[in-house]
Amino acid sequence: MNLSQSRTAILTILCSAVVAWSLFMVGIYTELFVTQDYNEAGEWVGQTPAVSPSTYIFFVAIAVFALASVFAQRRAITERVARGVDDRASRAAHRFATLSIIIGLAISAILGVSVFLEGFSGNREVIQPLATRTLDTYLPIVLYTALLVTVLLTAFVFRSDTLPKSSDRLPDDAIDHDEPAGSGSQKDLGTAYTVPIVLTAVALIFGLIVYDVTGTSLDVWIWVIIQLVIAAGIIVGTVFGERAVAQGPTSQSSRSRVTRAARGLNFVLSIVFGGVVTSMAFGYGGLAIDDLRSSPSLYLELMAGPGAPLQDVEVSVNGWDLEEGSVVTMEIEEPYLSLVSERVTDSDYFYEARPLPGNLEPGDYLLSAEATSADGRVLLREIEFSISADSEVYWELDQIYYRKMEQEEAVIVSADASWFLGRFLPALILLVIALSGVFFTLTERNRAPRGLA
Repeated sequence: MNLSQSRTAILTILCSAVVAWSLFMVGIYTELFVTQDYNEAGEWVGQTPAVSPSTYIFFVAIAVFALASVFAQRRAITERVARGVDDRASRAAHRFATLSIIIGLAISAILGVSVFLEGFSGNREVIQPLATRTLDTYLPIVLYTALLVTVLLTAFVFRSDTLPKSSDRLPDDAIDHDEPAGSGSQKDLGTAYTVPIVLTAVALIFGLIVYDVTGTSLDVWIWVIIQLVIAAGIIVGTVFGERAVAQGPTSQSSRSRVTRAARGLNFVLSIVFGGVVTSMAFGYGGLAIDDLRSSPSLYLELMAGPGAPLQDVEVSVNGWDLEEGSVVTMEIEEPYLSLVSERVTDSDYFYEARPLPGNLEPGDYLLSAEATSADGRVLLREIEFSISADSEVYWELDQIYYRKMEQEEAVIVSADASWFLGRFLPALILLVIALSGVFFTLTERNRAPRGLA
């Protein structure tokens, strides 16, 4: 088995991670079409469809990653046995595959426990049919358990290889014996230490400058640029760290504390970087898909208890997913009184409150609020109230059940080029950056450094 086949083992894991991420995004997308059902009293009574497709899509995603990692581990071990336990390329693939297996096991356990905990949610008075309960809760737990057991036994227990323990020594063919020991290594060590730190600082400062100039939170594309700069620093640091090791001793041996620390620093940075940026890819991808679901809300409230004196009663209107630039109104009919007429400046949230006019005469009134949702629909809320001869305000306690209303008014927005380029594509690029960074640093750690033997 040659070096390219060693890379194939690593690429198998990285490609499976892309497939798993894609399946997770599909699962999140299917959640947009799951609707929660409420009765007339506003109590949750179930969902449509009864079993979320995402439950099984998530399982398939993590199963693909975990089983691909087991496959890669076996290929790497076979190569190590054939080429020798100290072969650097196969050793790197073996260690990376084992790390991936552990990550897969951890995610499987978390998802399995999540399904278990979700089994306790909802209205306890609503009893799911046995078939629904089995497909929604019991079977997924069984599948995650089976996956955990299968991966554990296959990867760590029932292995037929006879892999000896590695001495973890630097092979002689990585050293150019014609080069004077230690020459140039100090420069390379300095580069290995400083470049990742300097470029990370540059990237963070760039992000802060953008934040200061715009006055808003960082756009996902800005995060893509930041992570590209950081990844470049880690890869460059890894390259020069390996050069320093291969050029000979800086103190007593080429594996001195200084050179080992340089290699270790960039290795830890690459693992942390890969984990953090992968998490960002999942987070931004999920948010992008969630943006396709518009759940406009408009709440109208009398902020006092029935029977409160007129002078103590305030009314409020608030909402989100409203069209920016549109006007939100709140008024009293018969006689007509305008209480609020304000433009929406932020679609994420709108709130205004006003006191009820103190000169209202005893009688019946209708309080209404109107707004325009982000997708152009008109939202209307109304509350009937009355004022007694003693100037006390009364209204029925039958409240508006907001969750039910949100569910009824939610719509799925079609994905367009603007959404893909501005929201979803950056998340995919973040994933590619994370996996590429891990791949290149692992490759550089297990090859003869450039310019040397």
